[in-house]
Amino acid sequence: MILRQKIYNFLKWSEKYTGTDMIYLARGGSWLTFGRTVEMLSGLGIMVAFGFFVSKETFGAYQYILSMTAIIGIFSLSGIDAALVRTVARGNEKMLVPCFKEKLKWGSIVSLISLIISFWYFSQQNFQLGLSFLIVALFLPLINAFLVSFGFWQGKKRFDIYNKYYIFYFLLSTFLLFIAIILTKNLSWLVLGHFLGLALAGFIIYKLTVKKTSGGKEEKETISFGKHLTLMNAAVTFSGYIDKIILWKFLGPVSVAIYTFSERPVLKFKNLIPISALALPKLSQADIKEIKKSLFKKFLKLFSGAGLLALIYILICPYIFKILFPAYLDSVLYSQILAIILIFSPFELLTTSLLAAMKKKELYLIQTAAPLLKIILFLVLIPLFQIWGAVFSVLISQTLNGLLILYFFLKI
Repeated sequence: MILRQKIYNFLKWSEKYTGTDMIYLARGGSWLTFGRTVEMLSGLGIMVAFGFFVSKETFGAYQYILSMTAIIGIFSLSGIDAALVRTVARGNEKMLVPCFKEKLKWGSIVSLISLIISFWYFSQQNFQLGLSFLIVALFLPLINAFLVSFGFWQGKKRFDIYNKYYIFYFLLSTFLLFIAIILTKNLSWLVLGHFLGLALAGFIIYKLTVKKTSGGKEEKETISFGKHLTLMNAAVTFSGYIDKIILWKFLGPVSVAIYTFSERPVLKFKNLIPISALALPKLSQADIKEIKKSLFKKFLKLFSGAGLLALIYILICPYIFKILFPAYLDSVLYSQILAIILIFSPFELLTTSLLAAMKKKELYLIQTAAPLLKIILFLVLIPLFQIWGAVFSVLISQTLNGLLILYFFLKI
């Protein structure tokens, strides 16, 4: 108890220098960072398994399917999850079930598109891709709908429960995928292992979460705002995965595999700090104009830390690949250059403030301009410069995105 009190006193003392609620950050941040760390390590573990046991051709095809799945999944209204965070933070817990039903209803479009793609591949005698997209049609709408559970616990600021479910979600799905990798190298079985694990974990978490809902009122605005957020994020999601599809079409599955291994570790490091998950519940209850100056100071401190993280990754990257991914040493230089995107992580804080303030017009512009530029650059640069074209496209679009976010934040 004495040690606990000393830690508490230290955190309270540090608030006058950080300008941040350090008690909230320590409680929520430690839980969320631990969860993200488990996700990162399990993700890296799966990459190691893919690197040692699965051919580049099969892994490239697997990533092609996941990229197509992410784009198709836009119709599942992922923006409702973020809208639910804001609603639950305001005490309206009853919106969990209506949000789930709305996402599931729109998921029928996801199933229909996946079935069309599946039948097309079957007609081309490509039975592995045909069967894989049939699995996607069955599981993806459910998986995306179950994700509302995480928005609920994030809104309640119960990061301890959020984190336990988050870890369970990724460990169960990782375990089933790992079993599939060890037992078979068949593409369809790998896809089944991935989606079955996510669906099973999501179902369990959703059922447990529904039992904890109470109080508040139903806000129809939540679903409407969630649809707006989905539309805003559509270009971001599309641009985030279209690169692998273009690489697949122009260069084949091996190039997709090499590019994915260069990109994935960087993204794992980038997502390690849960900026948005911590900030959104707090900012949803605040007047952004009143705390704008303090938010910008926090942004500058995070920006310095992100630069240091990028430098560390660049230095240790070759050793990571030599030890963990020896079959993918061709990815090292691409990965080191892509590490530059780590410095853009703190812009998530400014974006979250715009989200909390419900700046729809500004969010639309941010979430469409840079992603559309990225898509255009992918289409132009990948055929010309191959994998380097994808790398350059990511860096240019990230720079534009950061400038737009900063501009609209300063205008609040």
